[in-house]
Amino acid sequence: MNNNNSTILYIFFTHKLNFNNVYTKIKTMMYNLNNKNYIIIKGIDLESYYDKDEHVLNINCNDKYEGLPEKVLKTFQYIVNNIEFNNYNYFFKLDDDMIINKLINENDIKNYNYCGKVNISYNGNRKWHIGKCSKNSKFNTMEYKGNYIPWCLGGYGYIISRNAINLIKNNTNYKEHIYEDLYISLLLNENNIKPIHINIQNYVISPDHY
Repeated sequence: MNNNNSTILYIFFTHKLNFNNVYTKIKTMMYNLNNKNYIIIKGIDLESYYDKDEHVLNINCNDKYEGLPEKVLKTFQYIVNNIEFNNYNYFFKLDDDMIINKLINENDIKNYNYCGKVNISYNGNRKWHIGKCSKNSKFNTMEYKGNYIPWCLGGYGYIISRNAINLIKNNTNYKEHIYEDLYISLLLNENNIKPIHINIQNYVISPDHY
């Protein structure tokens, strides 16, 4: 089945230092799935731009661990504001090591704005990021002091609709957050969009979480 007319875009997030390690793997995986609806994200210090031929979106952002909330929000903003991506209704946020074992059908998610593996807890590990950030980052030694709400766990991948992104795309508070997946859920919650649990493992495998 050719899926090149799909309305779901697969978005793989990586960073400059790891880009060469994952680019060919991702490109080959999507080729074997006969699907051209994907992009790979990495940070740059210049103005954001999209290389259509290489499926690479370069985002002007902090490309370090602590910059992921900024990178993700700016990516979502870019794709809903750029005509290159007008035909996509849904966006599947993925880490660069994830393995897609089944393409998702839009009919399975057409009534959802935000779905994935939901953590329903109102608490979490407030030290998860410590030691992973840049040494000069304020987050590297500081516990997370913010709120927890149910959220789609980013390490498993999650799906967000164009409608949902349009509600949150103008937020610029990303530098005050360290957990990208929780940040997105907090923004959506302000707009009365709650996470919906689906069996995300049916579609994608995360080596770090299985």
